[in-house]
Amino acid sequence: MAYRRPSDDVGKKIGRLLRLLAYPRLRDLPPDQWESVLNRARDTEFDAIEWAGVLAGVAFAALVLRSGAGEPGSLFTLYLGQFVLALPLLVVLAGPFYLRRTRRGLDREVEQRNGGDSWNRTYERRDGASRHSRSARPE
Repeated sequence: MAYRRPSDDVGKKIGRLLRLLAYPRLRDLPPDQWESVLNRARDTEFDAIEWAGVLAGVAFAALVLRSGAGEPGSLFTLYLGQFVLALPLLVVLAGPFYLRRTRRGLDREVEQRNGGDSWNRTYERRDGASRHSRSARPE
């Protein structure tokens, strides 16, 4: 049996699912607006908690990955190894603070678009029935 490469639709569906997991507020917006709204949300300024978290994450990663001055071997391999170890460490330590900043910016964008009442608009239907009412449930 020959290997079949999955269609590009599978990659798009996985990307959409991951974005919805990371940014649940995207459900309040049409999918064609996600890119522009996320770009504006990423431009949000860091607050004090986020700055402190990022700085603490970078400081901790630098402390853990101190260079071994007395170790034998080439400097290049030593720094390359530290770089390879630093990337996942920084993603785990500082990444949540970047995610928090983007979520905060996304909340602000959605509230501006929906007049501050966005949590209720997702449950409204065009015919006026709520998603949770009996008329909205298939029997």
